[in-house]
Amino acid sequence: MKLFLAMLAALALAGCSTLEHHQLTLDALREEVRQLSTELGQVEESVRTLNGQVSGFEHLVDARFERLDEELAKPIQVPAPVCEFPELTVANTSSEACETTVERVVENGTEKLLVGSIERIRITPPGIAIDARIDTGADSSSLSATDLEYFERDGEDWVRFKLMVSEEKSYILEREVRRFVKVYQQSDSEGGRRPVVRLRVELGDIRDRFEFNLSDRRHLKHPAILGRNLLMDLVVVDVSEENINPLADGDG
Repeated sequence: MKLFLAMLAALALAGCSTLEHHQLTLDALREEVRQLSTELGQVEESVRTLNGQVSGFEHLVDARFERLDEELAKPIQVPAPVCEFPELTVANTSSEACETTVERVVENGTEKLLVGSIERIRITPPGIAIDARIDTGADSSSLSATDLEYFERDGEDWVRFKLMVSEEKSYILEREVRRFVKVYQQSDSEGGRRPVVRLRVELGDIRDRFEFNLSDRRHLKHPAILGRNLLMDLVVVDVSEENINPLADGDG
C-alpha cells in the first residue's frame, strides 16, 4: 500500500513538471511571435517610406524629361567660328570649317596690292601676327615650325607644331597635312621632306587660305617666307620698301 501511494505521488509530481515545461514553451512562443510582429511592422514602415521616395524620384525624372523636351524643341544656335574674331590668341584652334567661309578680298577690285620686301602678316586662327619676307624666287611659302607631332584625325593625317613668335611667346597649332614636299637648299643637296598645311593669312586687304611648308627657321631672321603660291596675281613687290601694309585692328 505504501508503495502504491509513493508511485501515485511520483506520477503527480511528474505531471506538474510537464505542465510547467509546456507553459514555459508556450510563453516563449508568444514572445517570439510578438517580436516577429514588431519586426514585420518595421519592415512595412520601411517599405512605405521607400515607396514614397520612389514616387518622388519618378516625379523628378518626369520633370527633367519635360525640361529636356522643351530644350530640344528650341532652335539650335550655331556659334560663330573662332576665325571670325581675329583678336583671339587662343592656341590649339584647329577648325578647318571656319577657314572655308573666308573669301579673298583685294582692295580696288582687281588692282594688285603693293607690298614691300618685308610685311607683317596675321595667321588666323588664332590671330598670330608675324614678320614675313617676300620672296618672289621661292615657289612656295614657308613657316617656321618646331616640335612636329603627326597624328590621325577622322582618318586624315594631321600635324601638331609649335610656332615661335619670339623667345618668350609661342603657339601650338594643329592643321591637316595636305601633302609632303621636298625642298632643296644649298646646305641640303638631297632635299628635306616637309609637311604642307593650309593657313588663313591676312596681308593688307588680302584674306585667304594659302599653303605653307613647315620647317625650322629659328636660325633665320624672319619666321615666314611668302612665295609665289601666295604672291602670284595678287601683289606687286617694291623691294625698296618695308611694311607698306599695316595690319588692321592693331598689330595683333
